[in-house]
Amino acid sequence: MGKHTKETLVMIAILAGLAGCAVGFLYLPQKRQLTQIRTDIAAQKAHLEMEGAKANVVPTMVRQVEEMKARYRDFDQKLPKSRELFGFLKQIGQNLAEANLSSQSIEPGTPIREELFHTLPIIMKFCGRYSELTRFLSDIDKMERLSRVQKLQIQSNRKDSNLGIVVHMNIYFTER
Repeated sequence: MGKHTKETLVMIAILAGLAGCAVGFLYLPQKRQLTQIRTDIAAQKAHLEMEGAKANVVPTMVRQVEEMKARYRDFDQKLPKSRELFGFLKQIGQNLAEANLSSQSIEPGTPIREELFHTLPIIMKFCGRYSELTRFLSDIDKMERLSRVQKLQIQSNRKDSNLGIVVHMNIYFTER
């Protein structure tokens, strides 16, 4: 073998050794690190997509909370204290009179204690025309204080156009 061939082979061996060292010490660790980074990126993307799906609910929830705030804004004002019940019953009596309903009787029941509030059942009996009843019920619905008609019984009177009306109603209040 010639001198050039021997030097060429030594050079090739050195270059091959350097290339092997570069591959072993630089390329392979960086390839592993790059693979790990790509895996981490994929995991983070999946996590972000999952969190993004959760976050998409937030605007809907914010809108629902705002609607509930608007709906229950005056809730405390609509739930009277027990000492205000007389005024409430008086207002119902005025509504009956304004609606021209006759033979009126209002029979408050015994208050029922609930967890956060109390319920006072009231039975009202009166006579009148259908239009007067609807006016009275409309007036009750417009009242600021919280009440609910639980049962409505209407009986026609064959002698005249008046109806026999019985309204079972609950009034809600707190004791503060």
